[in-house]
Amino acid sequence: MRETPALFFAASRCARFHTSRRKLSSEPIVRIANGTFYRRHPAAKPEGHNTSPNPPFFPDLNLELPSFATPNQHWAILSPSSTIRTAFLQILRGQLLCFPPTARSFPYLLSSEIATKKPELRYPERAIEYVGFDVERKSFGGAYLSARYESRVEETDFTLAQYLTGIVGMNPGEEVIKEKTLEKEVMLKVVRELELERFFDRPVSTLSNGQSRRARIGKALLARPEVLCLDAPFIGLDPFVSQHISDVLHKLAEANSPRIVLSLRPQDVIPEWITHIVYAGEDAKVQALGPKEEVLQYLQQQCKEIEQSIINRSGNVHELDPRLVELREVGKHLSEKGDFEASTAEEQDPSSAPVLSRDGFEKVDKLTATIGEPIVEMEGVRIKYGPNSVLGDWQQDVDGKQRDGLWMNIYRGQRWGIFGANGSGKTTLLSLVTSDHPQTYSAPVKLFQRSRLPSPGVPGITIFDIQSQMGHSSPEVHALFPKNLSVKRVLESAWSDTPITKPRLDADASKRVDACLRWFEAELDPKHVVGQTASKNLEWSTDVYFGELSFSAQRIALFLRATVRNPAIVILDEAFSGMDDLARDKCLLFLSHGQGMELHYTNAGPRPVESEVKRKGEVVVPGLQEHQALLCVSHSRQEVPGCVREWVCLAEQGMGQPRFGRWDGPLELVGSRWDEIWRR
Repeated sequence: MRETPALFFAASRCARFHTSRRKLSSEPIVRIANGTFYRRHPAAKPEGHNTSPNPPFFPDLNLELPSFATPNQHWAILSPSSTIRTAFLQILRGQLLCFPPTARSFPYLLSSEIATKKPELRYPERAIEYVGFDVERKSFGGAYLSARYESRVEETDFTLAQYLTGIVGMNPGEEVIKEKTLEKEVMLKVVRELELERFFDRPVSTLSNGQSRRARIGKALLARPEVLCLDAPFIGLDPFVSQHISDVLHKLAEANSPRIVLSLRPQDVIPEWITHIVYAGEDAKVQALGPKEEVLQYLQQQCKEIEQSIINRSGNVHELDPRLVELREVGKHLSEKGDFEASTAEEQDPSSAPVLSRDGFEKVDKLTATIGEPIVEMEGVRIKYGPNSVLGDWQQDVDGKQRDGLWMNIYRGQRWGIFGANGSGKTTLLSLVTSDHPQTYSAPVKLFQRSRLPSPGVPGITIFDIQSQMGHSSPEVHALFPKNLSVKRVLESAWSDTPITKPRLDADASKRVDACLRWFEAELDPKHVVGQTASKNLEWSTDVYFGELSFSAQRIALFLRATVRNPAIVILDEAFSGMDDLARDKCLLFLSHGQGMELHYTNAGPRPVESEVKRKGEVVVPGLQEHQALLCVSHSRQEVPGCVREWVCLAEQGMGQPRFGRWDGPLELVGSRWDEIWRR
């Protein structure tokens, strides 16, 4: 039985909050008066059964983004859906179709002040910069994963200084150089604020994910826009870098140079300097808009009333309406206190704590995991580029003795979490495991008990042997993955040497692919209707292309590609970042239990239960097995699988050896486990 308290629908109407203290001293940069937005014209009748839906965004939206106000206004869009957050920022830039067309205007950009200051800023796409952090490495070139790890770079590789100016072509003309050249002091000031000064003359292909993100913000700032829209800027950043970047953005926003608009997930800690919030649900309707405190108070009050309504009706366990689940999850995130994920909420009352984590694990393990043979052996690894060390520049305590470099073994049956600050070497470590790093040949690394180089009587292990036994999902894989493959072909490519070569499928492989597609049809099929049961045929999976999916759905497809084959080792490097909340929870449960369990959102909270597929004995994809190992990198505690037990936290360069630890249960149910990682 599905339960939807009537109180919920009060929240489906937009609550607008105003304050009498506000004083606007100029025309707004963006004014929207009763506007509704579409990706395509609503009257258009596109041909083809596989055409993506064209729902309205933010019906009858009313919003003014001021150019100047006393006190300053700093806005953020808060939504559990990445698609909705991105669409809102696109609308501010003049993208998406507006109905009626006159409902959206840009008064300040047409003012004499802008005409005198910089006439080209009259156009919204120039005055309002957008920086998204979905598939970000495509901005830095590179045609293959190992490019960023090569110590000898190509002549065509451009430096951070060149990237910031935009002069990245071969033999640029004098006019281009003159137009784009910036004063070095101005550039240095920006990179200094973003802590990128030591990378100024380094190729951008060698930057870590966190460093490349800061570089993109720096480039946008140097364009000197009136408004800078940052789409999920804190995804994938460690707690301390997140706080630092927030402080930098605060200074810029206070000076209106530029004005900052953020998009945030519900689990992101909202920066203190944000003054106004737009909250929109997954139905693309604004449910609350106005000063931050009043919007948050409104949302929390809605959640309390819903919870009270559920308590009053308690008795039988009811499955909740998806829209109620969404609001309830948002309320849970908003009630947590923390400093950019650096700290967690107080421990729960044991009597009220859930019996299982969202992905089906008890608070304390009752069974001992079976540990098998080593898959990865690192004995004194140190990676350097010339004089610069990026991994292993320390002495590590190994069996009571101090040894140089990184010593770390990964065995079958182990589930590892790899943590650390941005630039501490996490992705470099993973590149040694995947053998994408050229120094894997010379470093003391064994994969599946064999080295890359042959020794007397023992042949070296080939890249094809390695990759056939690994599943890998990461921002780099996402950035370079072909966009013209069908959704089905994306999963099938787990059985091919490269995404574009023909997969070697047998009957079992085809069954696995079809089972995953049916299990995740609601998340992967753009035309799926909420509440609709999975279709028997999978024609949609061959009609829909990877590039047509939302960012969240693309991440799901790559996650399934990494796990569907049950490879010897699964590597998830920020694989869940950018996924919508409920989709992420479903993926985490699927990772460990496959089709054996499904997540029900009930009046008692998220509840993993045995699936009907398992009761019928029809499970095709069982989840992680004893012969497999897992490596997971994440900066968000919500994205750490409940099966992770072993963990390592890499220190920043020059700050000492890594710290190793072990949990006796899932991270979700004991908040202090997360604090233990980030303790300095």
